[in-house]
Amino acid sequence: MTQYKVLVTSAVVNEDNPELDRLRAIGCAISNHSRAQHHSAAEMRELIQGVDGVIAASDIYDASVFEVADRLKVIARVGVGYDAIDLKAATSHGVVVSTTPGANHEAVADLAFGLILSLARYIPLHDRLTREGKWTRYTGIDVYGKTLGILGLGKIGKGMARRARGFSMRVVAHDPYWDDEFAKAYQVERMSLDDVIRTADYLTLHLPGGAETKHVINAERLRMMKPTAFLINAARGSLVDEQALDQALREKWIAGAGLDVFEHEPPTGSRVLARENTVFTPHVAGFSEQANALSIRMAVDNILNVLTGQPPLDCVNPEVLKR
Repeated sequence: MTQYKVLVTSAVVNEDNPELDRLRAIGCAISNHSRAQHHSAAEMRELIQGVDGVIAASDIYDASVFEVADRLKVIARVGVGYDAIDLKAATSHGVVVSTTPGANHEAVADLAFGLILSLARYIPLHDRLTREGKWTRYTGIDVYGKTLGILGLGKIGKGMARRARGFSMRVVAHDPYWDDEFAKAYQVERMSLDDVIRTADYLTLHLPGGAETKHVINAERLRMMKPTAFLINAARGSLVDEQALDQALREKWIAGAGLDVFEHEPPTGSRVLARENTVFTPHVAGFSEQANALSIRMAVDNILNVLTGQPPLDCVNPEVLKR
């Protein structure tokens, strides 16, 4: 007997994923609307009516979505970002918003470090030229022994610091919530945000999205970077002013950039896509087999817990649990 309706919008959750069977076992009917691109608020207003829970992608949940969400109890994000959700509106409507922290931080760090290596040694360019039958060789630069600058020394930033040790890199970082024990263990130097930007040969961003960090990397800070430095963003597209980055790449204020995220996704028409000193991936940093499996399992756990009257594993608006 169907008791609940669960909407799936996350592209990593296939219709035949066995984790969904745990929801069906308690009477959940699954409605799958997953796709690569996130849903707009207008699309979510159409999908959300009659839904009790969502296994969610980076879809837009503004106040208007919650106004028509007549049965919604929980939004379980597959991932850690929730800046597309109006938390105040969610809480006022009694909707739990959960994430899956710790599920994909190693996967994100892997890809971010891969972007560093790809930029330093022209790996994508050399691959393309070789496939085209051209034996053209570009001289790269070292990663070994250089300085890695980390903005945001959370789980992913710490993963970057651990990887940097294998390359004998100097690591400098900024985070308002400093983990002194970790920093001492991995020889991470604490600096102000601007000093990290000025010092780094490779500057990697691992900050949350939101109003406080929007365009934290702007024209002024791009000019602070060394002209030989590279910018890596596998966190949130809103962290970087893309127009300023395009100018920085075009006028060679910096040596290059590796982006897994963009201000607008997909980045159709973005001018940075035309720059040669860049490497791009389509917001896949957190997508690995192991990370996806754990994220889906945690999201399903969060749905199950809320629908059966138990606290979620993680809740980003904990005040709603008092309701």
